Amino acid sequence: MGSTGAGAVVGLCLLALMAVASIGLVHATLTPNFYDRSCPQIYSIVKAEIKKAVKVEKRMAASLVRLHFHDCFVQGCDGSILLDNAPGILSEKFSLANNNSARGFPVIDTIKAALEKACPRTVSCADILAIASRDSAVEVGLTPEYQVLFGRRDGTNASRELADKFLPGPQFTYEQLKQNFSAVGLNETDLVALSGAHTIGRVRCQLVRLFGVNIPDTNAEFRANLSKACPNASVDFSVLQNLDLKTPDKFDNNYYKNLRRGEGIIPSDQTLQNTDGPINRALVKDFAQNQENFFKQFPISTIKMGNIGVITDRSKGQIRVNCRFVNPPSLIEQVLVASE
Repeated sequence: MGSTGAGAVVGLCLLALMAVASIGLVHATLTPNFYDRSCPQIYSIVKAEIKKAVKVEKRMAASLVRLHFHDCFVQGCDGSILLDNAPGILSEKFSLANNNSARGFPVIDTIKAALEKACPRTVSCADILAIASRDSAVEVGLTPEYQVLFGRRDGTNASRELADKFLPGPQFTYEQLKQNFSAVGLNETDLVALSGAHTIGRVRCQLVRLFGVNIPDTNAEFRANLSKACPNASVDFSVLQNLDLKTPDKFDNNYYKNLRRGEGIIPSDQTLQNTDGPINRALVKDFAQNQENFFKQFPISTIKMGNIGVITDRSKGQIRVNCRFVNPPSLIEQVLVASE
């Protein structure tokens, strides 16, 4: 990277850190250099595995960005979404918003295995989700590459009940979305910016038929074509529809352009434009016209989201050796703490 590019990254990171600091969510041990001594390989290992995964399937980038979001909205960014069913644990993977939808778990497993080999019992699964989300978005178009804050520890439980309660649904109104985001300390700017992740990825045709083909006050011709693309409300879960019909695998600002044309695929997206409010419509317009503004705000809001409910106390969390299961009592954890 040239000096100009490096300067842009530094400037973006400072803006992001100041934005997070202003709301009091940064923790002393959550820093961009947490693994610089204990596991500097984290950057090359995660980037290489993301490249391989996205090369095999472009959709995987969207899936991994979504995993970080769905983790942070339930009990905070603690890696709980990665836990399988076990005695005393009902996996969040089978909640209403995640069942037959959340994916990318094998990629996280592969990254974790590589990191365990390079830096045993050092990198938390929650931190893997954060950097995998960043690298996935960057791999398909987000620029510049922003710094990720590290130092999260993994939780020791999951909550399907809270996942059902707090993960936003495709039928949510704008008011419901605002309340949902506000409950975890995120504002309307964060809501509009983070929703922009839907510029990549797919949605099940079943959900399109249930919620997306009859959104009022939108492009009627577009809705008719969408109905033809997803002709049956009872189609199986494998039948998918692109969230952005033009560039479904490129991280760009087409999502906002689509909303302004009344071409959001699901109601919770289109409501950002359809709801009469000064903040949401102004941001949708700004991000549609200025991709660089979206690319500046998305990392800031992602970093802010990544600070929700983090566990940094060694006595309250752990570094799971397998992201799918809590460490057994017989395993004595030897955690390497990064030195600043």
